[in-house]
Amino acid sequence: MGWSSWEDLGGVLTTAPAVSSFGKKRLDVFARGPDGAMWHIWFDKDWKGWESLGHPMHGQLADQPAAVSWGDDRIDTFIRMANNSLCHRYWNGKSWSAWEDKPGAVITSPVSVASWGPRRLDIFARGPEGHLWHLRFDDGWKGWESQGAPMAGPIVDAPAAVSWGNRRIDIFARGQNNTLWHKWFDDGWKQWEDLGGVLTSAPTVCSWGKGRLDVFVKGPDHALWHRYYNGSSWSGWESQGGQLIEQPTAVSWGDERIDVFARGPNNTLIHKYFKD
Repeated sequence: MGWSSWEDLGGVLTTAPAVSSFGKKRLDVFARGPDGAMWHIWFDKDWKGWESLGHPMHGQLADQPAAVSWGDDRIDTFIRMANNSLCHRYWNGKSWSAWEDKPGAVITSPVSVASWGPRRLDIFARGPEGHLWHLRFDDGWKGWESQGAPMAGPIVDAPAAVSWGNRRIDIFARGQNNTLWHKWFDDGWKQWEDLGGVLTSAPTVCSWGKGRLDVFVKGPDHALWHRYYNGSSWSGWESQGGQLIEQPTAVSWGDERIDVFARGPNNTLIHKYFKD
């Protein structure tokens, strides 16, 4: 089938969206609304209406949320607050938890989150010095740690993270030279590598299986641009059209399926998907 056309899912977004999936044909999308709260829309056989998930008592959301699922009926969301702290809220299959503050460092970008299995969360953000910072949950919260910066200088906005298997994490970020930088964890952290391109937003990444990575960014023409790793080599960059306000977000709920979301020119949620 290939790529669908873009569709408009409404809403009034004031940030880029975030998306997660805990199973086949399930999508949960989050964004900040005009009231500074986190808003949620989901697909489960069909699209449901937007609902507000509120905001912590001590402030509004600073920017877009991050979301991931580690298993059936589980969603974890994270958001940077106006004071540069990190807040967390999760869905346990029956109800949403209260907002809770996470320990930590001062972060200077939206966050990204990945999970390689049940009760494992890896959160990434840019720190004050432009380095990549990492916080993890592994049956308990561990402290923040720096993973450094690319050779070309500090990362300039939010990183993107995904896991395609046990003890594997891939990280992407826009470098100071506006190219795509990549580093990964595979029983140890590897060095940054430059994957080129001309980025005008932070990247997003998803994976439908072992060895597969699909990276998306907003290009200089405001369109969605895409390149992928097939397990042995990287493709070239290709345009998927559209007019994006800021960075996209992407997720896969099954083999050879990708769903991409973004804030469109009317501040609504726009969506397109790939299905082979």
